[in-house]
Amino acid sequence: NYDEKKTYKALYYLDAWWLSELVLGSYAILNITENVDDIIFVGITLDGNVRDWNIQRTFDFTPSKYDMQVVQKVGISDHAINLDSNTAGGADIFIDFLETKVLKFVENKIPNLEKNRGFIGHSFSGLFGIYIMQKKPEIFANFIIISPSLWWNKPEMLNPKLFHNFIKERGPVKLHLSYGEDESNWIVKSNIKMDSIINNLEKDRLDYKFVVYEKSNHNSTLPRAIYDGLLYIYSKYNFCKLCILTNS
Repeated sequence: NYDEKKTYKALYYLDAWWLSELVLGSYAILNITENVDDIIFVGITLDGNVRDWNIQRTFDFTPSKYDMQVVQKVGISDHAINLDSNTAGGADIFIDFLETKVLKFVENKIPNLEKNRGFIGHSFSGLFGIYIMQKKPEIFANFIIISPSLWWNKPEMLNPKLFHNFIKERGPVKLHLSYGEDESNWIVKSNIKMDSIINNLEKDRLDYKFVVYEKSNHNSTLPRAIYDGLLYIYSKYNFCKLCILTNS
């Protein structure tokens, strides 16, 4: 039902290779109720198999070369890859790709988009979402961040000073941050710390909701968090300005 005379919100989501059905299906249900804004969705992924996707996302979404003493692999069974200085650290390159290629292409094709773009990221792409908030806060205004891998590198992202540009330059922002209570200790502890940092930011125009999903792990959290995040960010009704919840 696209109408070139209407203005739409734009929502960019990473890992579209496997999240498109969840994202678009959740919005379809919400849209039936007519309680959410009209949105143009832009899914970003690559052509290739599971291993190709795993290699690319690991490099694109991590902000620095892997520098931890723990030997780790990411991915499933035969598709897993080693984390090392060669397989990670490409986030700045990916930010440039977004700015100079993706956003320009989309906004030239669809000129009737609002300027306040949205973002969805999970795990490594959630880590990337926090990184882009810190590094280039002018790009996105609305964030649905799910189980971000904030343990990354000792963990370097959990520094309040990294939000300097976000506090200084970014206008109104909405953030829905969540994880599952059954996730790894690294995810749990790092997200609790990030919640503390965000709560202490001196920013009047930040609408923030933090949710811990009961009986949910790293992947089963996804459908609930995507649905709730879309409703929180794009509802036509007002929510509380600062919420910290535990959902069953």
